Amino acid sequence: MAKPRTLFSILLEQPWWVSALAGGALFGIAQLVFPPVAPFVALPFVVLASYVGFRQLRTVSPGQVDERLAALRDMHWDQFSVLIADAYRKQGYTVEAADKPAYDYTLTQGSRVTLLQCRRWKVNQFGAGPVEELARAVASAEAHNGICIAAGNVSPKARESVVGKPLALVSGIELAALVGKIAGQSNK
Repeated sequence: MAKPRTLFSILLEQPWWVSALAGGALFGIAQLVFPPVAPFVALPFVVLASYVGFRQLRTVSPGQVDERLAALRDMHWDQFSVLIADAYRKQGYTVEAADKPAYDYTLTQGSRVTLLQCRRWKVNQFGAGPVEELARAVASAEAHNGICIAAGNVSPKARESVVGKPLALVSGIELAALVGKIAGQSNK
């Protein structure tokens, strides 16, 4: 049985202005009925609108996602690899190139080691083979986890092969957010 959804869980998925509009409408109704409580009725909606607005500012719009992924697919390996390495350095990782068949970089943060595979970023559909190859490398290197990066679509079989394994797939909006604005890309 599906869990019932609350008004706030629905508003969390909407643009920020929907929560602000709901808060304004409830403020107006409460102002007509019992003015002393009107600000308190609207307050949760104002807080929710602020939170959702902040969260939406930090994400990438759908148009930017497609534009960034296309720009990534057009890059040569040397440009792409520098961009990915810099993105993980900005997150606090120490990034070292690895000349291994299953992964391209070793990311270290504190005592945690992550193996990063990104050489198949251009493929139209990322399959399960590279994911399974990375899973074996993570186990043999005793790394904490592994990350597969793909600018194309990820096959359902590849998504299934990460389940229950210390692996993550980074594609689509996550990849666009990871790399940030790409030089030469227009502002949308």
